[in-house]
Amino acid sequence: MLVRNIFDARLIVVWMTAFGGVLVLCGCGGSASSTPVVQSEPARVSVFVPNLPLAWLVRELGGEGIDLVTPWLVGGVDPAEWSPSAIDIQKMQSADLVIFNGADYEPWGSRVALRRSTTLDSTAELTKFLIKQDGAVHTHGPKGAHSHTGFASSTWLSPTLFAAQASAIAERLATMQPSKRVAILDRLAEITDRLATLDASLKECGLRQPQWLASHPVYQYVGQSARATIDSMHWEPRDSPSDAQWAEFSLARAKIGSARVPMLWEGEPTVEVRKRLETMGVDVVRYPLYQSMSNDAIQDWANSIREVREALNLRPYVKR
Repeated sequence: MLVRNIFDARLIVVWMTAFGGVLVLCGCGGSASSTPVVQSEPARVSVFVPNLPLAWLVRELGGEGIDLVTPWLVGGVDPAEWSPSAIDIQKMQSADLVIFNGADYEPWGSRVALRRSTTLDSTAELTKFLIKQDGAVHTHGPKGAHSHTGFASSTWLSPTLFAAQASAIAERLATMQPSKRVAILDRLAEITDRLATLDASLKECGLRQPQWLASHPVYQYVGQSARATIDSMHWEPRDSPSDAQWAEFSLARAKIGSARVPMLWEGEPTVEVRKRLETMGVDVVRYPLYQSMSNDAIQDWANSIREVREALNLRPYVKR
């Protein structure tokens, strides 16, 4: 099934230092609550995060004194497919702060009873910038026929949205540890500056080639940032597409014309698939959803954007 995502050119103003309300997920349903007043400053803060980009972000913002709670790392499961066990829920309930990505990333969130004062939905203030998925039924991987509905959830792939998430998280951490506020906000400024560079580089790519391809419909927010149209397949890196899938892809490729086009992949495709794509004027670009726990998330995205620029014959981005 081909999914066509067309993004408008709205500028998203996200360089903020605080968010007003906090959307709370709890067992009985969530509601907005104000930032809690901290009675005493803890020496260390335990923070649950739902995926690797947010784990990196919290670690970078909080510095020493942050204990990450990441039960989804056990077993190598995709965090987006993870659902907490009873023991995992206990760990979350014991954490000082539970951060949600939001944007429908945590479908289990409404079933977990958590204290409102300890939760933060990092995209609660970004609803008008979130992208609705079309819910088309398709088949790939071990899940069989299924569809993706609700909001596209990989918000961290947009430099501007991720900067907004960083701002919300930084403000909460600074509230919990007021003696570290200056240091946290200094780190936030450095992170948002790096993300602004990525955003500008992506927009140059979109200007050069406004039509891209992707192996899977997870790059909605990359397209939003680049102001590009992305036609997405439902291909897995280790699989060989069927004749019908190649025929569908050929139609999508033909719409773009003769210019070479980047195709974003979560993982490395097979040698045969890569070679066939090259003969069709398509350049494979590795654009992983998650970095490894030890990697710099922004640097990983910068590496992927550099590959896009190379595919489009753009020189390395120079910050203005």
